[in-house]
Parts: sequence; C-alpha cells; structure tokens
Amino acid sequence: MGMYCEILAVAPQDVERALSGPDVSGRASTANRISLEKSWHGLHYLLTGNVWEGDGPLAFLLAGGEQLGDDEESPVRWFPPEETRDIHQALSSVSDDELWTRFDPAQMEEQQIYPGVWDEPESDLKEEYLMYFHQLKELVAAAVQNGHGLVVSIG
Repeated sequence: MGMYCEILAVAPQDVERALSGPDVSGRASTANRISLEKSWHGLHYLLTGNVWEGDGPLAFLLAGGEQLGDDEESPVRWFPPEETRDIHQALSSVSDDELWTRFDPAQMEEQQIYPGVWDEPESDLKEEYLMYFHQLKELVAAAVQNGHGLVVSIG
C-alpha cells in the first residue's frame, strides 16, 4: 500500500460535509475531485525544487492551507477560494516544458522522492506526470471558476 494524494474542489460552506462523508482519499477522479495517486511527491518536487518544503502557492501539495482535524500523520488541509486563485495563477504560469526542466532521475532518487520509480523510462514518466499536472491545473481552474476552495489530503 502506498500514500496517495486526493484534491477536492469544494464550496466553502460544504467543507465540513465533504469531510464527514466517505473517506476523503482513495476515490476515483470526478469533475470536482482528482487523485494524484503516488505522483504527488514528484509533482511537488517538479513544481518547487524542494523535497518536503516550499513557499508560495506552488508548494500547496505539501504546505500551506488550514489543517482540518487533528490527524498530524495524514493531515487534511483547506485552501479557501482566495488562496485557490493564487494557486491557479501560479500553476497557470508553469508550462509543461518548465515543469519538466527539474526532472533529474538521479537527483530525485538521491533525495528519495516518493514513489522511487525514477529508473523507469523517462518518456513513460513524463507522460504520466504531465497527465497528472494537466488534471491538477484543470481542477484548480474549475474551482476558481466556481468560487470554490481546495481540500488536499495525503495518506
């Protein structure tokens, strides 16, 4: 079993209800929800150049937002619509080519970027990571268009 990242686009008034339903993680992608599967750490690294940290809206997969609940090991974080707009603007400014410039399989292996698949063919990894990157950009854009925020969970 691995660690997966799920992101939901949620209206501010529906955050608590979204969290009280079925498990936040491990559900299929829909118009208002995506699962980045195990690609979350690699995407964070490609977006920020940092292993576990980072500042600003591009670090939102692992940093920022308001923690919901008290699960320190697998925190669920909320980004209100204003912060979601900032995330959207930051993601929109990153092209596929720019994202991929940070891809360095030896460095990613050395830094222990999860899930440790960096010996696979680069073309396969690029296709997979760009697919998740596009899904992420689409979800965040739709959230902004609808006045929603984001709930991010990794677990």
